[in-house]
Amino acid sequence: MNRPNFSLNHVGIQVIDIDRMSDFYTSFMGFVVTDERTEVNPIRFMTMSPDEHHQLLLAWGRAQGSPSTVAQISFLMDDLPALRQLHDAAQADPRISKIWTLDHGNSWTVYFKDPEDNTVECYVHTPWHVSQPYGVPIDFTKTDQEIWAGTEAAALVNPTYMTAEAFRARLVDQLAARAS
Repeated sequence: MNRPNFSLNHVGIQVIDIDRMSDFYTSFMGFVVTDERTEVNPIRFMTMSPDEHHQLLLAWGRAQGSPSTVAQISFLMDDLPALRQLHDAAQADPRISKIWTLDHGNSWTVYFKDPEDNTVECYVHTPWHVSQPYGVPIDFTKTDQEIWAGTEAAALVNPTYMTAEAFRARLVDQLAARAS
């Protein structure tokens, strides 16, 4: 069967306090509100891209006191210095209750909980690949060069190591086989 080409471009989550969550995602993450419904069942459409009307949809309706059902909302960042800056900003923001970091071998990641306890992941690709799940904490007291060297050394001795480029080539082959 020929499958169409899909691209995952936005996610929607139910929230308890749409104003509080809108404030967080606009002021901390950098989204802008593109559209909204304010009356019955309020919703907010938000984006960080001029090419997408919305990348994040906040929909009122999650019950007060209910646990989050979001496994994670993930954001790709440009580089390790940007991830470090986000880590520092998250530590300084009182709306963020929990922060943890993981070096996954194939990415460096900062995780944190948003104001309604949803897990947010911000990450940067590395040039290496190791099978997942894999993760060790990142020590941001080290320099970017020290973090880079530590990740590279650990990746190179991992029995599942390959370059990220080789991993992507393997995925291209797998996806092409699946499409035919």
